[in-house]
Formats: sequence, C-alpha cells, structure tokens
Amino acid sequence: MVPAIVNQGGGKWAFEKLANILSESLWVDVKDNFGDMNYILALGKEQANDINSFIPIKSIKIASDKRKIAERFNAYNVNRPKTFIANNEIDIEVILSEYPQRWILKYPIGCGGINHKFIDNISQIPKNWAKPFLIQEFVELEIPEVYRLYCIDSEIFGFNARRFKDKNIKSPWVSHSQGAVYVYDESPDREAQEVAKMALICTGLYHSFGAVDLLKDKQGKWYALEVGTDGIYNYVDRDVENEKLYDEINERLAKAFWKKIGIPPWGRTWKYMN
Repeated sequence: MVPAIVNQGGGKWAFEKLANILSESLWVDVKDNFGDMNYILALGKEQANDINSFIPIKSIKIASDKRKIAERFNAYNVNRPKTFIANNEIDIEVILSEYPQRWILKYPIGCGGINHKFIDNISQIPKNWAKPFLIQEFVELEIPEVYRLYCIDSEIFGFNARRFKDKNIKSPWVSHSQGAVYVYDESPDREAQEVAKMALICTGLYHSFGAVDLLKDKQGKWYALEVGTDGIYNYVDRDVENEKLYDEINERLAKAFWKKIGIPPWGRTWKYMN
C-alpha cells in the first residue's frame, strides 16, 4: 500500500505546519493526490467520501460542527451540559422561558471559543448567525478550566487542563487561542475516561484519532463539551507545552497509521524521520 498525507487546494496553507510534523513522524510524504491509505488534511474540489482515510471522513465532518457533535452526544446519552439545537428564534425563546440556567449561544463551526456569547433574550442573536442555533447551559466554575484527553487507536491518554495564568481572568472561553495554558498537575479519574470514551465512540473517532474537551462541575461530575480531530476543517492543537506528550501523540499516530498498512519504515524503534 502507498500511504499519503493529503494536503491540497486553496486551504492547504492552514495545514502546512501540521503536514510537516506528520511527515516527519509518520515517515510519509505530503502529496496533492490520494494514496492507498491517507491522512487527510486540506482537500480541494475532490470528494473524499470513498477515499481510504485513517480518520473516517464522516467523523471529520461531525467534529467540525458542534451541532452534529451534540446530535451524536444526545443519541448516545453522553454526559454533557444541557444542550439544545433550535431551528429558529421562537424555539430559543421557549427554551429561555422554560429553563432558569444561564445559556451560551455557541458558534457551531468555530473553534477556540470564537464568537460564543451569553444569551438571555433573542434580541442578542446576531444577524446572519448560522442556523440551526446551538445553545448550551453554562456550567459555572470557581476557576475557569477545560480538561482534555486524547485517543489514538482505542487508547485514551494525555490528560491535561487549560487555565489562564492570571486567576483574575474569569472568561469561560478557556482556549489556547484565547491565552489559556496547558497544565499537567492532575490525573483523570475513571468517570472522566468513561465520558471521554463514549464521546469518541459515538462520533466515530475512538479507533483512529480524536481529542475530547471536558468540564468538571463543582460536585465533581464530568461533562463532555466536544470532540476534535485533524482534517479538512480543523486540527488538534499540537502546541501542548509538554515535549513528552507531543512526542507521544506523534509516536502513537505513526504506529496506528502503519498498523493499517504494513511494516513501518523506521525499524525496531520509532523515531522521527530526520
């Protein structure tokens, strides 16, 4: 089998850094055309639904849209904050009137908390907002933080938290792009791992590669917020501020990718290509 890291079309510039990382760790060339086994990044006009992709194309599409993630979480009863998909403003008005929680209007195809906003009446919905709407219960924490677990080839690992260095920052949008940093001072309990596992299974990422963002409320209950993966629309942040985890992600991906192809090219022990 001939492998390929596929990065093509007008959007390939956004994946170039990751493409180089993957090429060095997977020992696979970055190409414009498809191989027999593919690690899909950017795509041009070609349809990839029938392409042999390490990360299923369907799962990449689910991970790109928080509404699709919410539908899968709902179908599999994944622990998550109360979440609704509303077809129109009237539906949102009914939800706001019936439930006393604070609500977040989440931008469904964004990442890093970009464009999310609190909402308590429909007049706050921006014009031309993507429909259907996605609103989610706000889980208030003393210290805003979001946890993450990774999964490659059905093995969950790499627990970390994202927090702001400045404890006076109370923004709920705790993302790396918003200035939060990764910390590694906790270990996941069984419940956190089980919630993450179900989130990955129901979105089809458990057997390839995915990351799960989680919250823990004041009572210690775990909730899955969303999943992420590499390809087409977004990618999993590799700037994890932890060299050991960075190498572990790359090594696990390389071994899992070549497991589907044949004998890996690096010899007895995995290493970077150059």
